[in-house]
Amino acid sequence: MSVPQPSLCVVLIGALLASAPAQDLIGVGYGGQTYLVNSYTGAVTSFGTGLFGMNATARDASGTIWTTHRVTPTGNNYSWATLDPITGSATIAYPGADIRCLAKGPGNTLYAIQEVAFADWLVSFDPNTGTVTPIGNTGYGAVQGLAMHQGVLYGWELFSGLVVIDPATGTATDPFPGVLGPTYPQAMCSHPDGRLLLGGGTNNTLYELDVATGLATTIAVTTGAADLRGLEPLGTSAVEVFGQGCDGAYGPANLVVTSSPVAGGQILTVSGNHAANSIGAVCFGLSNTTHLGLSLPLPLDPLLGTSGCSLLVSLDLAVIGLTNSTTPSELSYALAIGPGTSGAVVYVQHACFEPVAGGMSWSNAVSVTVQ
Repeated sequence: MSVPQPSLCVVLIGALLASAPAQDLIGVGYGGQTYLVNSYTGAVTSFGTGLFGMNATARDASGTIWTTHRVTPTGNNYSWATLDPITGSATIAYPGADIRCLAKGPGNTLYAIQEVAFADWLVSFDPNTGTVTPIGNTGYGAVQGLAMHQGVLYGWELFSGLVVIDPATGTATDPFPGVLGPTYPQAMCSHPDGRLLLGGGTNNTLYELDVATGLATTIAVTTGAADLRGLEPLGTSAVEVFGQGCDGAYGPANLVVTSSPVAGGQILTVSGNHAANSIGAVCFGLSNTTHLGLSLPLPLDPLLGTSGCSLLVSLDLAVIGLTNSTTPSELSYALAIGPGTSGAVVYVQHACFEPVAGGMSWSNAVSVTVQ
């Protein structure tokens, strides 16, 4: 069976998934308005009133969309709130902090950028308790967008452009010095079709970001959306990428799904950058939060001597595979989906024995909902 190269996988995912709805994003404006946005045309519909000072959005693992806001237009009191994707209304849940942007984190947590004495800190937020845990200073002062995209945590820094943030330390690095892009966008999100989107702020324009170059390509002007501060895909996507993988022999062992997960079809997963002709394992799990009573993600470095690797899914089923003979190589596996399984969710992660620290690489992971 011929397997597409990893560089084509995100394109194929977009083509194979069900067609996107006309307005497939929900957005929040700093003035308190909520919007529906078409990510392909930029068309905007104002459809609800949230809270003044809404400054970010992200969906947790349970499907709840979170936002943050300033309690009063002139004060420095903040709160966490949930956003209703049906009505556009917002409900205060916890006292908050000066949060500038949000992204999905491990398990049911969220990552956030918090302004602390003019410095941007990466923190984690627990939606179950409202607890905010500091991770580390990014080293920047104007990170206004955040998104977990294909296993990498990206930020948008107003004066430096696209940055990559280490979720373990909070440290941000600029992989494309000199590539600044538009100055004012303040909302980022990872679209289920494989695009990294950027928009909002005062220039009211939606962009697609190229993670290989840091360049932003204009999609459309989002006329009618005033000062967007957060964007989030609507609905439940068939495939969502999550977690942070570690390196194979030739770079990050990125995992993607290259088939449409329809009942009666198959789930085809592919990870790249492996050593040729190496033994690997395709791990299927029913959970991405716990395994044998242990919380996920579970760091594997102390146990296996690996470098930056984590167990991201419960090990309910593992299938042995072999990478192909090309260099770099791929590990792929097709799981047949039985009829009558629509709505079932499975989590997948790849592991491979190869010449890296600890003798193993572990990919990021994917959540697959059978359609």
